[in-house]
Parts: sequence; structure tokens; C-alpha cells
Amino acid sequence: MNLRFRLNLIVTLVLLIILAISAVQAVNNARKNVRAELESAMVFAMHMLAAELRHINQGDRFGQQSSNPFRLDQLANIRHLLIAFYDLDNNLIESNETIPRQGEETTPMWFKQLMYGALQDIPNKRLPVYTDTVKTGELVVSPEPNSEITEAWAETKMLLLMMTLIFLAVNIMVYLVVAHALRPISHITKALSDIESGQLETRLPIFKLPEMAGISKKFNTMAATMQNSILHNQRLTQRIIRLQETERKSLAQELHDEIGQHLTAIHVDASVIKQSTDLSSSIKSARAIDEIACHMMVILRSMLKRLRPGGLDELSFIDALQELIDSWQQRHTQTDLSYRIQGNFSLHDEAIQLTLYRILQECLTNISRHSGATEVRINLEESKTDYSLQVTDNGKGFDVDEQRSSFGISGMQQRVESVNGEMDIDAKPGDGAVIRIIIPRQGEIQ
Repeated sequence: MNLRFRLNLIVTLVLLIILAISAVQAVNNARKNVRAELESAMVFAMHMLAAELRHINQGDRFGQQSSNPFRLDQLANIRHLLIAFYDLDNNLIESNETIPRQGEETTPMWFKQLMYGALQDIPNKRLPVYTDTVKTGELVVSPEPNSEITEAWAETKMLLLMMTLIFLAVNIMVYLVVAHALRPISHITKALSDIESGQLETRLPIFKLPEMAGISKKFNTMAATMQNSILHNQRLTQRIIRLQETERKSLAQELHDEIGQHLTAIHVDASVIKQSTDLSSSIKSARAIDEIACHMMVILRSMLKRLRPGGLDELSFIDALQELIDSWQQRHTQTDLSYRIQGNFSLHDEAIQLTLYRILQECLTNISRHSGATEVRINLEESKTDYSLQVTDNGKGFDVDEQRSSFGISGMQQRVESVNGEMDIDAKPGDGAVIRIIIPRQGEIQ
């Protein structure tokens, strides 16, 4: 069940309840009006008949017109009442019963029953008739509500018809308004489908409805951010691929130039030993093989260290960092380096260890290559909520905006974001640089 149908259904139910309440109220009002009209007519008729009786008695006309003393047939136009004259033996002498009951057949039976139910307790009015102080009969006035009920039905029917038309009009209006208001949803659904299919350039128009306009603005911002992020990741992936190819080429070249050359030398010396009968010559070749093997071991360790920092596997995390710092200090004795490590750093997530290690390694490499710094300060701390690393140097600095897209900085940024961390760089040309890294503890995988 879609939103448009639900809204229309709710409005329809509310309108139906209002229509039902209004219909009940209209019928109740009709019942009250019919009763009030009949009671008023009966009171008025009783006053008129009493006055007529006094007039007849004074003029002594009653005895002269005994067959039709009151001429009730001339009261056929009196509505809502049945007036009859009965003698002492309860025989009907005359009445106005010729009143046409117009429209009675058009009134539904349920409405007539409801109206009659409101008139059941209205008693007939009786007025005794005297001639020369002798009672000769009585006039009986009883309600005859058919014409009044017909009129009440006509008014009620008109009211119900108007309410039904209003109900239909409001329903149609609500349907059109809701359809117009929800029209942007189809655009949003299509735009989401386009994004899902990879069309990241898709954008929504700014809708007129404020709520929908806010959604379209947020959607466009999200799509633009996603597009930029994917483009950035594509460029980073291309850089990583190029770097991998460069590293592979370097390793292949080193293997060919160093390992291959030494293996050839070993093969030559081994052949000499195999073919020589001179002990001194064999010992000389064996020593050459030993020297070449030691040199190859140094080259191999260097290559393995480039591929993977062995200290993380062989030593504790803090010992591996100290080995990295001490090794860098030994190669850059002209730089004053100091460091402070606070905390146990009992990390269970290798990704956080490797991130902190690689970022510190990258910082030291950049300082030695580009900064020309004479002082370097390293501060690594562990708190209850996060791990923080700060590297400060007094070198020549750099423009952060220009270097942010460089492979070194963007690579560090990617590493930090991979463990839900944050990186902040404070640097200016000629004023050194400060790099701060914060990695939350909840980024650990226990």
C-alpha cells in the first residue's frame, strides 16, 4: 500500500466519520423539528377551535347546522393536523380527512419510522362541545405528520446530498493535492535507481515544496560527495597500481643486478672448486662464496624489510617503533630527534599497529628527503578512548593544500581513515610541520 493510497484512505475514513455524525445529527434535528412543528400546530388549532366554539354558542348557530356544524371540510388546507367531530356515541360527524398526503410515497420507510418514533408520546387533544350547557360531542385534534415528514425528508435529503458532494469534492481535492505533493517521490526513486546503477552524475531538481527541496539538496550533496570520493579512490588506486609496478620493477632489477650477479659468481667459484686440485685455490673460492652469501643475506634482509617491517612480527609494537626510530637516527646523526611513548599499546588489531608504524615511517622518510629539519619531536600516547601520534619538525614546511593530493599524504590519509581515525596537518612554507593522528579505540577488533 503506497503512501498516496494510505493518505487518501485516512482522509476518506475521517470524512466518512464526519459524514455519519452529520447524518445522525441531521436526522435528530429533523425529528425535533417535526415534533415541535406538530405540537405548535396542535396548540394553535386548539385555541382557534375554542374561540370558534364560543362564537357558535353566542350566535346559536350550532343547532341550525347540525349536519355539518363546524364545516371541517373547509379546513382541508390545514397541514399537519387531523380534526374530527364525534357525537356522544363516538360516531364521526365530520372531519378534514380529505387532506391530500402529498409526497408520502417518496419518503423512505426508515425515515418515516424514525420520525413517528419521536411523535408516539404526543396525545390527541379533545375539546368538548356544548349546546345550551348540554354536551353534544367533542372535537378531537390528532397529529397528522405525513406532510411535515415529507418536508423534513426533502430538507434532510438535500443536506445529505450536499454533505455527500462535499465529501466527494474534498476527497478529489485531497487526492490531487497529495498526488501533486508526492510527485517528486518518483523523481527521487528514479534518481536513486540511477545512483544504484552507477550513474553518479545524476542530480535532482530543487522542488517547490520546502521538505522536498531539502531532500533534493541533501541528495545532490550526497551524490556529489560520492562521485568525488569514487573519483578520488580511482585516482588513488591508479597511483597504487603505478607504485606497485614501480616497486616490482625495482625488485626485479635488484634481483637481476644483485642476486643474479652474485649467484653467477657463486656458480663460477663452485665450478673452480669442483675442477681445481689446488687446495689454496679452493679455499680462496670458498671464501669468495662465503662473502657473496653474506652480502646476499644483507640484500635479502633489506628487500624483506621494504616489503614488511619485521619488527612487528619479531618484537613488541613499542620495540619495533624504537628500532625504527633508532635506525633512522643512526642514518641522520645531524638531526636532533627525541621521542616519548606513553602507554602499553597492547593492541589486538594489526591494522592499527601497522597504520601507526607506517605513518611514522612515512613521516621520517619525508623529513629526511624534503624538510631539511634539524629537530624532530615524536609523541605517541595511549588513552582510554584513543591512540594519538604527533610528529613535529622545524624544517622548511610545505603548503598543505598543494601537497594534500600527493601520494604520500593521501596514502597516510587513506590509512588513517581505514581504522576510523583522523589526521590533521599544520604546516606552512618555512615554518616546519606538525602531523597529528588520532585513532579511536573502538576501531580495534577484539
